[in-house]
Amino acid sequence: MIEYLQRYGFLSTLFLADLGLLLLSIFLFFLASDYPPMARKFPRLVLVMIMVVTLLDMINFLRSAQEKTSSAEKDDNLEGVRPRQLLKVLYMSALIFIFFLFMFFFGLALGTLFFLLFSGWTLGYRKLKTLIFSSVAITAFVYIIFEVIMQSFLPEGLIFTMMGG
Repeated sequence: MIEYLQRYGFLSTLFLADLGLLLLSIFLFFLASDYPPMARKFPRLVLVMIMVVTLLDMINFLRSAQEKTSSAEKDDNLEGVRPRQLLKVLYMSALIFIFFLFMFFFGLALGTLFFLLFSGWTLGYRKLKTLIFSSVAITAFVYIIFEVIMQSFLPEGLIFTMMGG
């Protein structure tokens, strides 16, 4: 049984990471059901999108793993993944944690702005003017959606709270 799971990619690191993300998304989806009706719509929408994309990634990974079983099997669970791609994934994962820290200290607006700038640059987009414009536009859109339309409060950040902002 374990040999079958390994051969078809079910025990691969990438597949297990997708499975963990899917389970976490499902848990958070049900956890969001305790929110008030207006406050739960957006998180649930985002979580459903994460679940769909994760499922599609899992299906794509299993398809490619089945195609690779016809060729010679490799011992590495990350077969087919170039070190440069793996480095981007690790960098983006670290960037997400940096975003949370930045959001804690400086608030959601500045955290989102810098996260979008650095993630776009990490993913290979090098047109600086377009990157800055799109980051500012998306941050402004998020601000308008939450502050103006939904009339909710965005996290201000520890530094701005201590300064009396």
